[in-house]
Amino acid sequence: MATEFHQPINPMRIISSTDETIFTHPVFAIAISNDHDVEYLTINGSFYNKGSMMFAEQLIDGKWTRLEYIERFKPETAGHKVI
Repeated sequence: MATEFHQPINPMRIISSTDETIFTHPVFAIAISNDHDVEYLTINGSFYNKGSMMFAEQLIDGKWTRLEYIERFKPETAGHKVI
């Protein structure tokens, strides 16, 4: 399946870190592939997936709001914690 790119309506940023510092990166677009793999394209052209960042935030009503996801129940993954 092809990758779809979407531009967020509200400003978005992702948060990444090293052992010593925390970085914020403004998001230009969101890439979705295989109907579930999400990557964030920053304004400087870098891609970040959930394994290479701490979390994403979106500016809603003047406040940065952390984005979280809830995985739908799938019988084949029952009893397994998704990280």
